[in-house]
Amino acid sequence: MSGQVRWFMPFIILILLAVGCSYTEQSQSGEMPEMIKVQLVIPDKASLHKPVSLQVKLTQGGVPVINADQVQFQIWNELEDAPAVSPEQGMMSADKLEEQGALKASEAEKGLYEVQYTFEQAGTYVVQAHVTHEAMHSMPRGKIQVE
Repeated sequence: MSGQVRWFMPFIILILLAVGCSYTEQSQSGEMPEMIKVQLVIPDKASLHKPVSLQVKLTQGGVPVINADQVQFQIWNELEDAPAVSPEQGMMSADKLEEQGALKASEAEKGLYEVQYTFEQAGTYVVQAHVTHEAMHSMPRGKIQVE
């Protein structure tokens, strides 16, 4: 080997090692974030014409999620059909949900989002939260008996 090639070989090997190590670090940092955990917090019963608090506790990796992308509540009487979503629509945008009557929740404290709602008629109601954060979406449901 000529003198120049011998001098460049260790340098080329160092470059290849550095590139290989940085690729490993990038693939590890590109892992999927931990899934969001959504806990719907609603009472079992509510009274007519009295405001009730509907809440969602949102965590990711055991840490409260602040500034979630979107938290909304849909509420309907279980005797009525649920708000329909056509297959062409896919997942509805926040604006479309609001057009159908969904209520936008506000952050009451770190990781806790809520709305106040007053029921005007007796019956059993379905409450469905729509939570979107970092490209993850969750839609937990619960029921409230209103008397």
